[in-house]
Amino acid sequence: MATKEEFWDRKKKLNDDFFVMGSLANPATEEQITQYEESTGFIFSEDIKDFLTTFGSLIFEVKEEIWARPQEFDVIPAWKFGYGFFVYGLSQDAEMPSWMGFEEKHDEALEYREKPLGQLFFKRSGNLYRAYTDNGIIKVEYDKYDEEDYEVFEGNIYDFLIKEIDKLEEDYKEYINEEKS
Repeated sequence: MATKEEFWDRKKKLNDDFFVMGSLANPATEEQITQYEESTGFIFSEDIKDFLTTFGSLIFEVKEEIWARPQEFDVIPAWKFGYGFFVYGLSQDAEMPSWMGFEEKHDEALEYREKPLGQLFFKRSGNLYRAYTDNGIIKVEYDKYDEEDYEVFEGNIYDFLIKEIDKLEEDYKEYINEEKS
């Protein structure tokens, strides 16, 4: 299982075309996490709690001047909407946008199903896919309207995020090469 240090080392290998922002200055407290677990019934594994108390929430994106943002009604391959990803969480930071918080993401998940797959903690831009966590299990959902269209990820949150950085970097390289030709 990957550690937060390995995850952050992988993040540092991204070039300057990437933008990473989060709640590192004021991540979640253990008290916040306990209160949230008690209010929702979710049980967070130690790696999720470690992420929340270290990072809070994070955004990974290829800078807009490098990867132009698709406009509404653009007809392009689905992967071209995936210029970044969001890792939702909890934070002490009053400046953290509410849409990056667990509360709003949980409410969003409840709009589509009565019992979500867990706490929505991850979304690839363009709504390509989402990931949920509960009781140490990460489930990746591809169609929020199909309750059977998900797979269980084998690994912890840091394994998952390293894999997502790898995917984002791979898509970035494909986008750059396509733009050059």
